[in-house]
Amino acid sequence: MRYLKIERSPWELIKLVDSDLNDFISSLKSLMDEGLVESRDGKLYLTKAGKKEREKYNLKLYNVRCPHCEGRGIIEDPFDILEKYKNIVLHRPKPTADYDQGYIKEEDVMRRIAFIYERGDLENAEIIVIGDDDLISLGMALTGLPKRIVVLEIDDRLIKFINDNAKKYGFPVEARKFDVRKDIDENLRRNFDVFITDPVETIEGITLFLSRAASGLKGEGSAGYFGLTHLEASLKKWHEIEKRLLTMNFVITDMLRGFNVYPMSNNLELAAEDYIVYKEISKITGNDRIDADFYTSTLIRIEAIGNINPLVTGSVELREEVYVDDESLVTAMATRRRK
Repeated sequence: MRYLKIERSPWELIKLVDSDLNDFISSLKSLMDEGLVESRDGKLYLTKAGKKEREKYNLKLYNVRCPHCEGRGIIEDPFDILEKYKNIVLHRPKPTADYDQGYIKEEDVMRRIAFIYERGDLENAEIIVIGDDDLISLGMALTGLPKRIVVLEIDDRLIKFINDNAKKYGFPVEARKFDVRKDIDENLRRNFDVFITDPVETIEGITLFLSRAASGLKGEGSAGYFGLTHLEASLKKWHEIEKRLLTMNFVITDMLRGFNVYPMSNNLELAAEDYIVYKEISKITGNDRIDADFYTSTLIRIEAIGNINPLVTGSVELREEVYVDDESLVTAMATRRRK
């Protein structure tokens, strides 16, 4: 028998490795060039040579994740609001590459809210959200726990959707127009206990977003939540981001790996074949469809240990480097600009 089934597509394998997409693509190409792995019917198989190589190291693959919480460690719906939340967001605006948008699963929004609650950052809290593709503001409001939520958003569609639902349900939520090139309004600075944002993953971009969000916090003891992937952010990039967080006077208190899952069926604004990562993997393997929700991010919590020092203040000019770098292989905006 020439092939031994791994029975996983390259998209499924991405979730199992601890590397950025550039490294994954390079490693996969090397394995195939060396004749250790081959592709058939959209899945990857070990050749006889690959089997011998694996047997050298006695390699086995064990599933160590909890099947009940999908490895999150947080239950799905402790507040019993998931169905209400799903009904509210059912007619949400679709993501657009114009603002580098993409949203996580509704169940993961609930888990994120549960974790924020567990860390003491939800009840009676004043919360600022920079960009709300996930509509977490409405989910948090459904718990009845936050005191006030202000959403700063560039997309007029989302602003209207959030404000309309806040009015309809009597939520303490307000969405305002915000351009990240400018500071947040003076009357919002140093006013919030918690920030939530999902920034772009270039060094310049994440520094800008985290600085804007941090400028809204009251000070020592205030907390922030954001997502960061291993897919479009290498460890060298993580190192630089962590250094900048320390400079801003934050410490990382929690990191929940693979916590946020982005369902590709909801977030593929372009056709799959238009994405850089699809083109690269398809060229190597012949796989002609994305068949797994491979794009996940780590949920990170930070806390201020003194006066907060945003690294970016005042107005800035947005250059392409803010949204796109050599590691941006899934970002739709990168795909458009590289065409």
